[in-house]
Amino acid sequence: MRPYGKLIAAAAIILAGVAAFAPAPDASDAHFVIVNDNDISGDNFGAVLKLSGTKKNPVLNQVASLSTHQPSEGDGPYPQVQVVRSATNICIFLASSESKGNAVTSWKYPGPVYVGNYTDGNVQDSLAEGTGIVVADGYVFAFYNGYMSASYIAPWQIGPGCTLTLLGTYDIPYPVFNMAATPSGNALVVSYDVNYEVDSFAIGGNGALTERGPYEEFNAEAAWGLDITADSKVAIFDMQGFGPPYDDNETEINTFAINADGSLGVQGNFGADGSLGSAHSGGWVRLSPDQRFLFVSSETNVTTLNFTEIPLSMSYSGCLTDLRVPNGEPTLNAGTMATVGMAGAGTGIYVAETFDLSTIALLSVNPNTGCTSEVTSSPFPLSDPNAALWSLVAWPPRPF
Repeated sequence: MRPYGKLIAAAAIILAGVAAFAPAPDASDAHFVIVNDNDISGDNFGAVLKLSGTKKNPVLNQVASLSTHQPSEGDGPYPQVQVVRSATNICIFLASSESKGNAVTSWKYPGPVYVGNYTDGNVQDSLAEGTGIVVADGYVFAFYNGYMSASYIAPWQIGPGCTLTLLGTYDIPYPVFNMAATPSGNALVVSYDVNYEVDSFAIGGNGALTERGPYEEFNAEAAWGLDITADSKVAIFDMQGFGPPYDDNETEINTFAINADGSLGVQGNFGADGSLGSAHSGGWVRLSPDQRFLFVSSETNVTTLNFTEIPLSMSYSGCLTDLRVPNGEPTLNAGTMATVGMAGAGTGIYVAETFDLSTIALLSVNPNTGCTSEVTSSPFPLSDPNAALWSLVAWPPRPF
């Protein structure tokens, strides 16, 4: 069983009847969080929330609901919603699932205006569902998990008005857990839903992919969270352990150097012995905008690690925040994180939380220590009472 009870994959967003934003999400003085909130027993549900209130008492208010009318199921911490500025619009893309070959749903701002649901006709496998997406250098990379059959990655080019053009479909060895692109756009890094395997692909002209791996991980069962440094030289994975001292009760991080040709080089292993704190492994990781800190979410908490890239090192800051469990819920599964604010350590962190009722936790960040604390009014509920939140992104985005 996966370390989180409700794991999801995104479904297509249909924007008929969606309320307009006020103000638009590109307002210079406004901050938004955009979520893909899936009820695995019913229709998918998306939402946009605007950050308001005061520094001491911030508030997240839902300003738009995105009706999907499509069910969803899933099994992994996939990046499911992505936001990017194109030449004339802000584009929001969401992974689609539950329909053979569906890949990406697109809509644009100002508006919101529904652009379309884009289907990869090259995928003939009835078991391959679109489950996740990342954006890099003018492309959307979508992946389809085939489970008992083949799995795929497809690059799409972002065109005028947030339209998408399919550029190809590539077979990959295993279903995907997570995927991230280098900020420079030269490589796609992938963790697989199998023991010990990660992979990388060089990104060439027209989004062409060339596989460089796969590679085996040190002393870990599976890579879960994934982030990449601003200079595109280090991939950071949050790991699941498989036995003493590498167990699920202590933070464990594996790193890989990313070479200029998109291949992965020297591997490093940190933690799993209590040195990085006792948060459960197998969560999400997120670098602060200034890369001084690495935030790690687990089932019930967020840990802060001190981070330096040259020479590469990580140490436990001594800061661990236990997330509040609202309304007496028996379980809490913390997922994706996004940074509030683009400068320094950031002013806060959004954390996606899923259990019987989904919420968004908002943590403030101490700019000097990186320590986090959940704000008084957190967590913030979504309007769908049966949601199962996993994926979110922030606007304005982190600079890398």
